[in-house]
Amino acid sequence: MTYTPQTIRLDIARIGTASWDWAGANPGVIRPDLRSRNPTLDQTATTGLTNAALQEELAEYCWTCYSKTLASKGHMVIGRVSDLTAAGLHEKVADIGAGQYLFDHGTQGNLLRMDKWARVVNDAWLLGGVHRRATFRLASRITMGNLWNSNGGYFVVTAREIAGLLHFGYQYKRVGPWQVLTSENQGKAANANLVEYDNYINRIQSHNTARTLLVMLG
Repeated sequence: MTYTPQTIRLDIARIGTASWDWAGANPGVIRPDLRSRNPTLDQTATTGLTNAALQEELAEYCWTCYSKTLASKGHMVIGRVSDLTAAGLHEKVADIGAGQYLFDHGTQGNLLRMDKWARVVNDAWLLGGVHRRATFRLASRITMGNLWNSNGGYFVVTAREIAGLLHFGYQYKRVGPWQVLTSENQGKAANANLVEYDNYINRIQSHNTARTLLVMLG
């Protein structure tokens, strides 16, 4: 299935997420362009965002990332932020210049950059590529440090992305110098959704699973 603004909101509500993992430089402040297109995004200076407004803000970010990625062409790129930045891939792959985000006109969805970040937003971005069966390029080396946060005991986002792709019918390959994941199961790709993605990661997220993932990709 492909998402609509309405169905992506339903799945976000089913997951029950209503918070940012990283709220950017201005936590509690909603982008003016979002406020102009969504009047339900109410905000007060004294109390900050209501839960309903925060849920709507997350939904707007998820829909923007998903729809822009679904409409883009070519390969998508995943990996650690330091590797993506060092190689200048945001501009080369997605036409995202300094200070720009996927909200900006002319940017492409093949790489994710937003002014706020949450796992569900990252998941929505990835599923836009899965639903168009895009090929994903992995820009980071496959090491335990790039897959597992040993201090917190959870997947690094790159591992969450790889695990999700494998679950939704992708296969890891080396093509010349590139590490790529290609869609090999149309049914799994078409039926991928945020709820299953989140439930799957919650089930498998363990140190042993990270080591298994390392072996599978190594």
